[in-house]
Amino acid sequence: MPSSTTKILSSTDGTTIFAEATGDPGNLHLVLLSGLALSGCVFDDMCADQRLLELLYIVRRLVFGMIFAATGVVGSPILWRRTRRNYLQDDFRTVMDAFGLNKPVLAGWSIGATVATDVVTHLPPDTISGIIYLAGVPGTSVAPEMVAPALFELFPAFSTDDSVTAYQAATAVVTDRLFAHPKAVPYAVKAWYLGQRLTPAIMGFSLSRAMDIDSLWKAGQDGLPLLVVEGTKDGHRGGSAKNVDEVMRPHFKNYESVWLEGRGHALHYESPNEIVDLLITFTKKVAGKK
Repeated sequence: MPSSTTKILSSTDGTTIFAEATGDPGNLHLVLLSGLALSGCVFDDMCADQRLLELLYIVRRLVFGMIFAATGVVGSPILWRRTRRNYLQDDFRTVMDAFGLNKPVLAGWSIGATVATDVVTHLPPDTISGIIYLAGVPGTSVAPEMVAPALFELFPAFSTDDSVTAYQAATAVVTDRLFAHPKAVPYAVKAWYLGQRLTPAIMGFSLSRAMDIDSLWKAGQDGLPLLVVEGTKDGHRGGSAKNVDEVMRPHFKNYESVWLEGRGHALHYESPNEIVDLLITFTKKVAGKK
């Protein structure tokens, strides 16, 4: 890995935030957010790509429950206060200020993409230059429409404390479904992704927190650029779930989508070169060089 800068920050409610920046701050700015109960380290290999380092300044931070696990507040009143009030946009603003980010592109993988909705709902309209969904979900309210029914049926198992066995079984299935060809993925890789799973309480918070999806639709109609990147063999999609283009395109005037043939949900792992190219091209287009 190239050299990086890590910072331990404090959000507006006192919650500690871990964030890591890679690259030259003079480059265009990109905030990269991980999926459900996973940390930014899943992007380590991709973020070592020299093409990214030459053109982009990439900030990764812990999202959702990883914040609580890293700071020892799991099960504390802070977790439940954050369940009632949405502080994720405050975390985003804190990270922007700490690293001096100027209108970054927000790239979110899977449910990490929902943070874009928090940002456009609660922060000024020019906070970000654009959004990239890497197999992303726009909000918890529309997740049932976009997630494969077989996967959605597992949500209660890993968001309640009823059964440790059911929780472990469900998270194993979810991890397998990250990949288009899970049998070809080394055991160590799957164990790495599985090992970052957290408590059912945190998983439940991440999947059920209230969000204002109408604010995202308004931002899209006002011209906020959106790039959607999907894999044709994504195990988190399919069945009777709606096509992501069907859900997102009607709400965004500045919309484009790219479908990667034969790829699954973990696009950064299965198609790192393609994702790097897309991150660079989109960020240069919507953010420009100052």
